[in-house]
Amino acid sequence: MTQPTMPFPIAQEPEPAFKERCDAVYAGWHNGSMTFKAAVDTLLELENGQVASAQYANQGIVENMIGMMYGYRGDLDFSVRHFARARDLFERASNRAQIVRAIMNLGESYRQKGDFPRARQFFRTAYDQSTAINEHGTAAYAAANEGHLQLSMNQLDSAKERFEKAIELVAHEPKEETRCELISDCRQGLATYYLRVNEKTAAWRCALESLQLSQNARQPFMLGFAYRTMGEVLTAVGYTPNGTPRILPAHQDDAAATNEHLGDPDAYFQLAVDAFSEIKAEGELARTVFMQGQSLMARGQRITASRKFHQAMLMFTKLGMRDDANKAAQAQMGAIAR
Repeated sequence: MTQPTMPFPIAQEPEPAFKERCDAVYAGWHNGSMTFKAAVDTLLELENGQVASAQYANQGIVENMIGMMYGYRGDLDFSVRHFARARDLFERASNRAQIVRAIMNLGESYRQKGDFPRARQFFRTAYDQSTAINEHGTAAYAAANEGHLQLSMNQLDSAKERFEKAIELVAHEPKEETRCELISDCRQGLATYYLRVNEKTAAWRCALESLQLSQNARQPFMLGFAYRTMGEVLTAVGYTPNGTPRILPAHQDDAAATNEHLGDPDAYFQLAVDAFSEIKAEGELARTVFMQGQSLMARGQRITASRKFHQAMLMFTKLGMRDDANKAAQAQMGAIAR
C-alpha cells in the first residue's frame, strides 16, 4: 500500500508591517542617519516584542539584519552567531526561502573570516537550495559571494563564471535596488578578474559601470566598494582614462600625515575610507587601507605602503580577522625588506 505524501509544513512568513519597521531601522543605519548601537537596540526591542506570540519568522528577520550589520563592521563572531540564530528561527517557522538566505549569509561570514572550505560549503548549499525553490535573488547572491571566494583562492575562470551567473540570475529579481546592488558588486568582482588576466580596458569598463550604479544609488556601502575598486583599477591602468567620473574632493588628512600627494588612486581610496567610516564598516575600512598599501607598493611608494600595511594589520587583529591580519603582516615585511 502506497504511503501518502506528507506535505511541507505551511511556512510562517514575516509580517509585512513588522518587516517594514525593521527595514526602516536597517536603512537608517545603512545610509548613516542612525548609529549602529541605536539601530541594534531598536531591532532587539522589536524582536523581543515577538517572543510571546511565537512569531519565529519576525524574530529571524531581526537576527538576520543584525548579523549583516555585525558582518559589515567586521565583528564576524557576532555575525556568525546571529546568522545561526536566524537560521534556527526560520527552521522553526518552516520558511525555506529565509533558511537559505541565512545559510548564504553564514557562508559570507566564514569567507570574511578566511575559512574558505566552510564558506564554500555554505555557498553551494544556499545556491542549490535557492535554485530548487526558484529564489533567484538568493541564488544570485550565493553565486556572487562564491565568485569573490574563488578570486581569493586565485580560481579565476571559476570566479568569472560565478559573477556572470549571478548577473544572469538577478535579472529575475523584482526589486530594482537589489538588482543594482548585486550588479555593481559583480562588476567589481569582474574588474578584479580582468586585472588579474591583464585585460585593463575591460577592468576599467567594469569599474566605471559599478561606480555609476553606486553613485545613482547613493548608498555609503555601495559607494565605498565602488570607489575602492576604482582605486585598484586606476593603480593598474597608470593614468586617468577618458570618461573618469567627477568625484567629490578627497580629504587631505592622510596626505598631510604621510607627506604624499593624493593622486588619482589615492583620491578614490580616500573616498572609500570616508564612505566606510561614515557607517563604521570597520572590516571593509581595514580592507581598504590594506588595498591602498598594495596600490602604493605598485607605485613605488614603499615606506608609505609599509605604514598602511601596519595600520591594516592592527585593524584586522582587533577585529579577529586572522587571515587578513597575517596577509597584512607579510605585506609589511615584504615592503620593509625591499
